[in-house]
Parts: sequence; C-alpha cells; structure tokens
Amino acid sequence: MPLESIHKLAFKAAEAGNCAGEQGKYWEMHDRLFEKQKELEPWTAHAEAIGLDTAKFDECLSSGKFAAEIRRDMEEARKAGVTGTPGFFLGLTDPASSKIKTLAVLKGAKAFADFKTEIDKLLAEPVKAQAAAGADAEKSAPKRAVAPVVTKTFEATATETLGRVLATAPEGSPVWIAATQADARAVSRAEDLGKIFTSAGWHVRTITRSAIPIRAGTYLFAGDERPPEYVETVRQALEQAGLTPTVATGYRDFYAEKTRSEPGYRGFPFAQDQTFLLVVGRMP
Repeated sequence: MPLESIHKLAFKAAEAGNCAGEQGKYWEMHDRLFEKQKELEPWTAHAEAIGLDTAKFDECLSSGKFAAEIRRDMEEARKAGVTGTPGFFLGLTDPASSKIKTLAVLKGAKAFADFKTEIDKLLAEPVKAQAAAGADAEKSAPKRAVAPVVTKTFEATATETLGRVLATAPEGSPVWIAATQADARAVSRAEDLGKIFTSAGWHVRTITRSAIPIRAGTYLFAGDERPPEYVETVRQALEQAGLTPTVATGYRDFYAEKTRSEPGYRGFPFAQDQTFLLVVGRMP
C-alpha cells in the first residue's frame, strides 16, 4: 500500500517491485527497498544489486506498465479498510468453500498480545455458532403436532411445509386472509390456507372474498412497521413452501394516507385489532 502522502517515492517503489517481479525477484527488490528507504534513487542500482537485467528493468519502470494495476490494488485495499502498512485481516474459512470471512482487522504494527486476543476470539466463534445453530433449530421445531390436511390448490409437500413452519408460532396466533372473489381458484386457495393455519394451531379470524381486483401473487401486508413475530413466521412458511410473498409493512398508515389523498381509493381496511393480512391474488 504505497502511501504517497508520506513518502513521495512510495508509488515508484511499488512499480520497481513489480518490474523486478517480471524477472522473478519481486521479494528481493521488496526487501532491498525497505532496507534502503532513504536512498531509493537511482533505481537501477538496486536492480544491479539483486542481479536483474537492468535494461529490461529500466524499460519496464520508465513505461509505467504496472501503474494502473497498482492504482486498482490501492483502491481495492481502501475499500477493504486498509489505510497503510502493515495491515492484517483475520477470519474463518468456510468448510464448504475456499472463501474466508473476515472478522477482525488489525491496522499498523501490533504486539503479539494483540494478535493473541483476536485469534482467541476467532477460535471461540465456532463454539458460539454451534450453540446459536442449536438455539435456532430448537426455535424452528414445531411446538405441536399438525393434523394432516388435504387441499385442492397445494401439493402435499407444500401443505406439509406450511403446516410445519406455522406450528412454530404460539398457539392461537391470529390470521386474516383475503382473496379476489372474481377468481374461484384464488378463493379456493385462500380457503385451503385457512385449513392449513387451523391445523397448525392458528386462529383464522376472517377469510374475505374481496371485490378488489388483485394481481397474481401472494401478498403479506403488516399493519405496523414492526409487526408481531408471528407475522415473520408466516413469511418464512410461505417462502419455504415456494410462494415467495410480496411483503409490505406499515399498511395501516399507508391505507389511511391513500384514502385521504385519493378519493375512491380501494384497499384493505384493517380492523382495530388486526395485525396483518394474507392476500391471495389472481391465480395464473
């Protein structure tokens, strides 16, 4: 990382190292330039000292052939948080790939104790991750048995997935469902969803046949910006079953604003205690 603001010849030194690398002696040039920081010029003297073909070295250095590459490397380093040398990145490898997840950055010269502190933290990460995974698994396990449900609009695997994930929410969690009444298949799917929610221990508050023309898709409208946790459970269930819902929060305020600003606006009015609405649009 040549710091030109500190040393006016730092960038040229980086070019010299790359030019020496063309002849297989990058590290020899690197080490020599660090030893001779106060007497970098003339550059040819260093090339001679480490046994380079000086003509090729001089031609390379004067051409600036590595300048753009070094500038790119400097920019990438800045993006990564490197502000000078030395700089160290510590992380964990992914057992399933060659990627490394950076978890700590040490800038500048550091004592052994600093490295030990960070490395000890990283070594503890797998233990924490294993504990967290166990907690997540426990959280995602169904809290109760789900009675088998036969539906008209879902395959058995989707029905099972929906029920299994929905059963991780507190028993008695409420759900409001709506479908466009102009599409009999959409209404049938809404009714199937009602059966699945019920089998998973939810309380189906309403299944509304709406006169509003609803585009194809599944929609999850949360009344508030921060809805109850069971609304997230609904999203996860739909995602895992392959429905990929369109999700929006703050719908209650959105509806109020639209009805004020656009006379004749048609949306879904929420009941006072309603937290969300699951909407089935036109079926393809």
